[in-house]
Amino acid sequence: MELNDFDKSRCRFHLGYNVGANLPAGDIARLEEALARVPDSYFFSRILEHVDRCDKAFKVSQIFRVEDQPQPSRVERITGDTDRAIFQSEPLKASKDYWEVYLRETDLLAQTLYVANYRRDEVRRYAYDRAGAEFIMSIPGPADTAVGTRVMQAQGAMNWR
Repeated sequence: MELNDFDKSRCRFHLGYNVGANLPAGDIARLEEALARVPDSYFFSRILEHVDRCDKAFKVSQIFRVEDQPQPSRVERITGDTDRAIFQSEPLKASKDYWEVYLRETDLLAQTLYVANYRRDEVRRYAYDRAGAEFIMSIPGPADTAVGTRVMQAQGAMNWR
């Protein structure tokens, strides 16, 4: 089974896989393979469920969901003879808390797909440490002309006869 292009794009967005973001080619290839080779309908429905939850958590993580009111950081509901709610808003605390909820949802998606979650700062730093250390031919685009065998071939150092 394979996800459609829109759901693949949603997965890439929530996991931080932007091809132009200097990510290792092997990690990008692992994600693309995971999205193209979903084992069965159970995995398929779980992946879509995770992506939908990531969408909801990302939307909630925005400080200003309503134009003039920041997202509440604490909601206290009092029920009894009269029902009422008290909303307290600390935008920076709310942003931090809701962003952590979003990151946990993306972690679940990454675990289901068995790939790295590049939304996490720790993982992103790791990508920058090893970016450029690997090259695979399965990534779309032109072949890299700086591969050692191509340089040797251009210089005539490789004689295949």
